[in-house]
Amino acid sequence: MNGSSVPKLYSSYIGTSPKEQKEMLETIGKSNIEELFSDIPKDLILDEFVDIPGPYSEKALDKLFHKISRKNKVSDTLSFLGGGVRQVYIPAFLEELMRRGEIYTAYTSYQPEVAQGMLQMVFEYESQLAELTGMDVINASLYDWASAVGEAFRMMVRIKRKRDTILVLNPISPKRLKVASTYTDGPHIRIKVIDSEGDIDVEAAKKLILEDSALDKKERKLAGIYFEVPTFHGVLPSKIVELIKVAHENKLLVTVGVDVISLGIIKPPGDYGADFVVGEGQLLGNGVSAGGPLLGILGSKYDRKWIQNFPGRLVGITKDERDGDDAYCITLSTREQHIRREKATSNICSNQTLMAVNAGIYLAGLGPKGVEELAQGLMDRAAYLADGLEKLGYGPQYKPFFSEFVVDFGSIDHADLEAKFLEKGVAPGTQIKGEGCRRLLAVNDLMTREDLDTFLEVTKEVLK
Repeated sequence: MNGSSVPKLYSSYIGTSPKEQKEMLETIGKSNIEELFSDIPKDLILDEFVDIPGPYSEKALDKLFHKISRKNKVSDTLSFLGGGVRQVYIPAFLEELMRRGEIYTAYTSYQPEVAQGMLQMVFEYESQLAELTGMDVINASLYDWASAVGEAFRMMVRIKRKRDTILVLNPISPKRLKVASTYTDGPHIRIKVIDSEGDIDVEAAKKLILEDSALDKKERKLAGIYFEVPTFHGVLPSKIVELIKVAHENKLLVTVGVDVISLGIIKPPGDYGADFVVGEGQLLGNGVSAGGPLLGILGSKYDRKWIQNFPGRLVGITKDERDGDDAYCITLSTREQHIRREKATSNICSNQTLMAVNAGIYLAGLGPKGVEELAQGLMDRAAYLADGLEKLGYGPQYKPFFSEFVVDFGSIDHADLEAKFLEKGVAPGTQIKGEGCRRLLAVNDLMTREDLDTFLEVTKEVLK
């Protein structure tokens, strides 16, 4: 659409006049603006203006948005959705601190001399997550758990160089796997999946690892393995120490995905041999809102070669040469616009620093004992709900579990089940593919015993 065709109504928003636009186009050898977008297929280009209602005054627009927002029932729905993201209680002190201007408006800390406060908060976040996961190094943040999985796959292949395959042990979230596949498609990294229900299939994984190890050194393909604790079906997997031992004996790297809150009572991956850890930081005091914002966690054991392959940034601590005081700086930043250029390991930019700071303050407020109590509370709620459902004939399909578990509600259709539950103000978990009406149910720390009893009562009414 050339400048002369812009309606007068919208011309005030265009920074250049039609005459100026014409001069600019002539300078670069173009006859009209459409030629700047010649790579876009013609059938995707609109040939007329979109019929958008309005214009509205600020007051009228505010009223319209409020009317639309009232259709959203999430705030007053008892949600049992999980699988990586869930509702969390956000303490009042956290909301108050995060509203402070020096935190809320801070951008990426390019100038450490004027950003010591923000850098220290990111450093504290990294330190807390390192302690929680049992890892030595945590990066400043990624976009979400799924992107962290993709970045971890790419790291393992870069470190192992000529090996191009990652062994993934289901069950993991299909959505996470899809994002990881997108991350690995460009660099031609192959993902080999071992399907399983509930628990991971350790024996099948060991068999594939040994088969690959038996090949000639130049023909070996496996760079590393990935599994989750708990699995996407909520199960705390068995024999993982044995699996990691076999992987390491055969020169493979191991990445483990975790529910970070579970680490309050469950042994962290760093303590049972994992090389890398990934997870979702939304659970650390970050509210859910229309699919985000989320917070990707990525950490590793200490190895200079591995650290040099980290995506995003690392914030470190040093000493001021003049007075010896602590000073904070960006220790590593492997973006393409910095020193790495064409050898950059990622294009992660501002990422989720605000969410990481929020998570750091949340963990500082809870402390180690608070995280332990939070994790135990979730496990207790899940056990109570599971026991109640078992009495109704809908017990968990797989055990042991942490705070999520799979239930088969029988022959009822998923859409029918959801409609009837939502009519009662309850979101009945996440659909699990397969036969029957299987749902992944997740509890959260907002739930009371009355809420859990409500779910049981609705289950009786809907499935009577």
